[in-house]
Amino acid sequence: MSILIHNTKTLRLTTLTLACGLALAAPGLQAAPGDRGDSGDWGNLGAETVLEHTATHVIARNYIRLADATERLAVQLAALEERPGAENVIAARAAWRAARADWETGEAHLFGPVDTDGHDPAMDSWPIDLRELAGLIDGDAPLDAAAVGGLDGDVKGFHAIEYLLWQQPVAEGRESAETAAARLGAAPRQRALLASLGADLDDHATAMADAWQGDDGHARQLAAAGTPDSRLYPAVRGALQELAEGMDAIADELAAAKLGEPLESGHPYGVESPYARNTRADMRHNVVGIRNLWLGSLDGIESGLGLRALVATNDADVEAVDRAFLLALGRIDAIGETADASGRFAFAEVVADGELGHKAQIRAAVDAVRQLQARLAGALE
Repeated sequence: MSILIHNTKTLRLTTLTLACGLALAAPGLQAAPGDRGDSGDWGNLGAETVLEHTATHVIARNYIRLADATERLAVQLAALEERPGAENVIAARAAWRAARADWETGEAHLFGPVDTDGHDPAMDSWPIDLRELAGLIDGDAPLDAAAVGGLDGDVKGFHAIEYLLWQQPVAEGRESAETAAARLGAAPRQRALLASLGADLDDHATAMADAWQGDDGHARQLAAAGTPDSRLYPAVRGALQELAEGMDAIADELAAAKLGEPLESGHPYGVESPYARNTRADMRHNVVGIRNLWLGSLDGIESGLGLRALVATNDADVEAVDRAFLLALGRIDAIGETADASGRFAFAEVVADGELGHKAQIRAAVDAVRQLQARLAGALE
């Protein structure tokens, strides 16, 4: 999430960051023996192997999945422009959710091209500027791909698409696919804007995926850390620190901003993905993204080539970290559950109603994410 008011993705000197920055030469996240880093006893697994696997089979693959998902979303939005029926609304909404999942898992590694090439604010700025968006729709300015490409981040990306697909705020109830189809059918500029927004989002996702591939791609830079082939990572420890900081930054944002700020303020105005009621899924996928780097896979299965395997060779309590992941995911999933488990409220509804039981659910999720942070810090230091 690229915050326009205050950027919560700024790297923080938390316990995990300090552990990686200052103690990489100690047991934990240190480089394997050889001329690419510091000495250490790693058995048959070296940090170089983990970096190569993580860069190629986790991060780059995640961006490729995202690009595939945004392409499907763009196709659905183009179809919706031509045929604004309920079936196409349903298909476009499902495609948005699928692409959103791949973006949110990728928030565990918001470094490299997503940051340096400006993709994050172009794709995920929040909150959006509803007044400017309305002026754009009601005006007569061009809405083609070139025009949308030049727009500020707060009127495009995931959340502008979300607003136009769902539009109804939580307090006003859900907008059915039939109602949305009727609205869009009577609003050709909304449909045209949706199609161009989808194409622009896909352009950014494709550019990121491309930037991570190839002989000079960012995956190669990360995998070759500590060798002359990497101009970005002169030492293995810097590459490992990049991974650790990415994991910690999104965990901190999740606990402090996505969960903590609404809990403390008691109002839902800053809650992300409210129109699609996708907030809880966003949060869950943030944790899954951290777990992907930990396990070295995108399917939740220990690959034996991720950070977990690396620190396990030095007797880190990896099972405690595994349990912390399960707890964090479970606590997030439980937010909004009714007392009899017969239904679930949207996250924004939970925040707005101020019910003590709901606040306790959010607090439990904050505590679980903080515990996950601490467990990771202990394993990686």
